[in-house]
This record gives sequence, C-alpha cells and structure tokens, in this order.
Amino acid sequence: FVLSAMRPLTLEPEPGDMLRDPKRVFEMAEETAARYHERMEAERKAREEAAKDIVLGLGDSLDDLTSSSDDDSEGSDPLADVSDNLDSLLS
Repeated sequence: FVLSAMRPLTLEPEPGDMLRDPKRVFEMAEETAARYHERMEAERKAREEAAKDIVLGLGDSLDDLTSSSDDDSEGSDPLADVSDNLDSLLS
C-alpha cells in the first residue's frame, strides 16, 4: 500500500487520534490503510453496479419507446403524441 499518498487524517482509526496519540496512528497505519482501500473498492463496485442498473433501465425505457403498440401503425413516431400535447399546452 502506498501510505505516503494518504492523508494522516485518513489513517486515524478515530477522529482526533493524530493529536492524542500519533505514535498509535503510525503503528496502525498499514492496517488502517488496508481497511480504507477495501472500503474504497467496495464503494467503487457499488457505484459500478448502480450505474449498470441505470444503463440497463434506460435500455428498457428506450425499448418501450421504439416498440409499437397495437393501435399504432408500423414505423410511427412514439413521441408524436407527446409533441402534440405540448403544442396544445403552449398554444
């Protein structure tokens, strides 16, 4: 682990430890850094999963827009009704 790249406050097991017992903070630096990196990796994976779910959800939404319903003619614009409704509201 690259401890020199981490701020001392990040290495504190509890806030204020650097002021109260800096020796303890440095003694526990490797262990604290390992936990910090594990937490950052878990958060990164959670963000990736959330982003993946959003993208997959958008794909489903786009599929809904491009699929034609029974009363629509083949190739009709799925946003035409929205456009017509907006035009009527604005006029």
